[in-house]
Amino acid sequence: MEEKKPWYKRPFLIMSLILIGLIVVVQIVISVSPSDSDSDSTATKTNSYNDDYDTDDDSYDDESNVLNDDSSSSSNNFSTDIKTSLANLKADISTMPKDNYDNIENSTLEKMYFDPTGANPSASSQISAAMNSLKNVQKLADDAKELANKPDSDYTQDDKNKLTNYSIVLNEYLLAFKDYATVTYQDKYTSEDPSTSQSDKQLLIDEMNTARSNWTDKKNQWLSQYNEIINQQ
Repeated sequence: MEEKKPWYKRPFLIMSLILIGLIVVVQIVISVSPSDSDSDSTATKTNSYNDDYDTDDDSYDDESNVLNDDSSSSSNNFSTDIKTSLANLKADISTMPKDNYDNIENSTLEKMYFDPTGANPSASSQISAAMNSLKNVQKLADDAKELANKPDSDYTQDDKNKLTNYSIVLNEYLLAFKDYATVTYQDKYTSEDPSTSQSDKQLLIDEMNTARSNWTDKKNQWLSQYNEIINQQ
């Protein structure tokens, strides 16, 4: 009877056991690797999300800084000292001396008083002179509105408000005067014409008086603000 050899003396059996062991190890490695890969992927995604979040934070901070800068700039527009601001205000409303407005009124109204009919050989040139005078008054009214656009940085806020209000009353006064001068140009000669009926004359006179009253009121409002600013200490 043949004697059995111990297992460690059987090469084939040993090789089989080694092969089985290798297969088991390979399967374990394969099963563990995807998990590690998933962990790495998750970590990468997490880091990417954190980077994006940090970027958004930086963007938000930048936008906040811009808004703060704009707000600060807006609040600092009125940065001039009181003395300089008042000097600027008085200079701006005195660009044309007050008496010059009276001269403009008188000169303009003189050009409105003439015979516009064919019986007057100078009618054509007088009409042109009257229209040019009215255009000049309109330009002064437009310039008055521009006073409100002076830089805020030249004034305190209170003085800039005064300048804005002044520009409004000056503009309204000049437009009211232009309206009165225009009505005078259109109505005065006819109202004094003997051939005009009494009822028509009265209508024309009433129209001129209404325009004159409005002009006088607007002028007084302008003068009141002008004197208030000039006399301000």
